[in-house]
Amino acid sequence: MRTLFDEARIASRIDELARDIADDLPRDFLMAPVLTGAFIFAADLLRALHRLGVDPYVDFVQLSSYAGARASSGVVTLLKDFSIDVKDRTVLLVDDVLDTGRSLHFGRGMIEDRGATAVKSCVLIKKLTGHAEDLPCEYIGFEAAGDDFLIGYGMDDGGRHRGLPVIGAL
Repeated sequence: MRTLFDEARIASRIDELARDIADDLPRDFLMAPVLTGAFIFAADLLRALHRLGVDPYVDFVQLSSYAGARASSGVVTLLKDFSIDVKDRTVLLVDDVLDTGRSLHFGRGMIEDRGATAVKSCVLIKKLTGHAEDLPCEYIGFEAAGDDFLIGYGMDDGGRHRGLPVIGAL
């Protein structure tokens, strides 16, 4: 594994993202992390928002397009739906990686179709290859060049390596 982003750099960038989000979104927005890859990023982002006096609602959605593989299957499946009604809310969809854009596109569309006032996206990593260029993503932690498979900080390889405190490339 090659380390792309260490713990200090990740923490600093999450604090910056939290400041941008706190400045832009209403205080009562709904933060919607996409399980499972975004759970660590979302937890740290939520704590950074709390330090700024922002206490959003939180609900999870689980989408899958990898099914344990290292490449997207091309089909997004809803595995866990929201528990909270998104109608008339500002929703921040939080995901780990923007790669092909399929999951983010699916999630945004689902939330918009359910009557959200606004949908914004926040990703930890935007890969500079393979993603849909026209897909809006308002908050981006890092950009990564190349087609490396990323692990750590919630991202896995067949269910392993999520707990790494860094973001690495295989």
